[in-house]
Amino acid sequence: MKKLLLLFVLLGFELRSGYAQYQTPGTGVHWNLTQLAAASGGYVTGAGSAFQVNDTIRLAATDTLDITTNATVRVASLALLYVDGVLLIDPRDSVKITAIDPAAPFHSFWFSGTSNGSRLRKTVIEYGGGIKTVDASLSLDSCVVRYQVSRIGTKATNSGAISLSGGTPSITNCRIYGNARSAILSPANRPTSPIIRNNLFANNDTENANYPQINLGVGGTTPIIIQGNLVVGRYDMAGGVSVSNLLGSTGVTQVQIRRNVVRNNRYGIAIIGSNISSFITQNVVENNNINPNTQTGGSGLNFQGGQTQTGVVSRNVIRGNLYGVTMLRSTATAPGPRVSFGNLASLDTTDVGRNRLTGNGNSGLVYDFYNNTADAFSAENNDWGTTSAATIEAHVFHQPDNAALGLVDFQPFLTPVVTRVATAAPLAAAVYPNPATDQLTFALPASAAVVLQVRDVTGRTVVTFSTKPVDGRFSWPVTSLAPGLYTYRLTQGPAVATGKFAVVR
Repeated sequence: MKKLLLLFVLLGFELRSGYAQYQTPGTGVHWNLTQLAAASGGYVTGAGSAFQVNDTIRLAATDTLDITTNATVRVASLALLYVDGVLLIDPRDSVKITAIDPAAPFHSFWFSGTSNGSRLRKTVIEYGGGIKTVDASLSLDSCVVRYQVSRIGTKATNSGAISLSGGTPSITNCRIYGNARSAILSPANRPTSPIIRNNLFANNDTENANYPQINLGVGGTTPIIIQGNLVVGRYDMAGGVSVSNLLGSTGVTQVQIRRNVVRNNRYGIAIIGSNISSFITQNVVENNNINPNTQTGGSGLNFQGGQTQTGVVSRNVIRGNLYGVTMLRSTATAPGPRVSFGNLASLDTTDVGRNRLTGNGNSGLVYDFYNNTADAFSAENNDWGTTSAATIEAHVFHQPDNAALGLVDFQPFLTPVVTRVATAAPLAAAVYPNPATDQLTFALPASAAVVLQVRDVTGRTVVTFSTKPVDGRFSWPVTSLAPGLYTYRLTQGPAVATGKFAVVR
């Protein structure tokens, strides 16, 4: 029997002690950057749109710093930016917070429990040691967080470009890429319920260590929301999305993972530990196969834990992974997770199946569902890419393959999509590069005329474009599109291709 092991590191972080070298007066002042520079006695210098932070500064709990104009703020090596008050950044175009010298990053950006109400929009934060929140419901919207390091010399700074501890922080419409370890991290021992919506996560974990791009611990009283994101990997030790309860917290972590695209990671989505209730729906989890070691990853969806881990998985597309779904117990003897992949007798109206599981496998074998437990699972009403029960049976590893394993009930199953929809034949189209900065290229099997339709994350059509490919290819500039996530529909005769792409700059 092949035993699958999913290994990852979930590291918390602790609040550094000490006092800032310059602290605002704490008298309820409401300053802009120019006023902060005038009052700081040289700790902050500059004017107009160019400022420099020369040493550690702290915004006192009752004070506000408001930045509404475009600016670049350069920060000295190892300096810390503490926010106990309210920081409001909302420029017309952008504010960039960066290191004076990219080779000598600033230490980090801290938001404490008294900083609630802080909001950062259109802000680029780069060449630092990460953003950290402690009991702060910080809001990041339309921001860029990139090139955050895990240490500066001998000083460790973070295991997450954005490290969240406590509260209900919100991260929406952001681009988070090229960071040393995880893009977003929350600790194993402090309930934290972030809302993570419509972001691009790309090529994080540049150290190529054992860190998923989204790496979350236990949740709080409200659900963790991971929705509408594109999570694209590059490094073969980096996973996609992980939610875990490894320390046995008795509170139930609720997590909703919906409408994401998770591709090209070491694994796709992992739910690990006890007292977790997950709802995983309408995601595309594909080609999470970049590490060929099948003992340490390669699952589209992986569930590992005991009976207090429950969940429903419905309406997902799971394809091209080394394993489609893998089920594991926390211990060899105790019952494993209670997760349903479709139960037509259930009173739960979300438990409808309708997943598409096809084309997952390794070493010449297909593993669309790998049950490595003695527990039975319901996986009714799913599309397995075939109308043959015998073929589905060959693609599911369970009791008929090993009497010690539980049964996966996959009947009744759905007729495959390509059989049901004869009027919309699939169009084999390759789209690259994805993410794109300047243009997308579409490679098609023929040179007949095509129509390209592009929609933004709200569903609004932003482009309709017709052309005739040359030698089966055409390129289309994306320079008119704002950075973010988009869907496309490409029609060539009766054939249709759909998918998602991201624009980054």
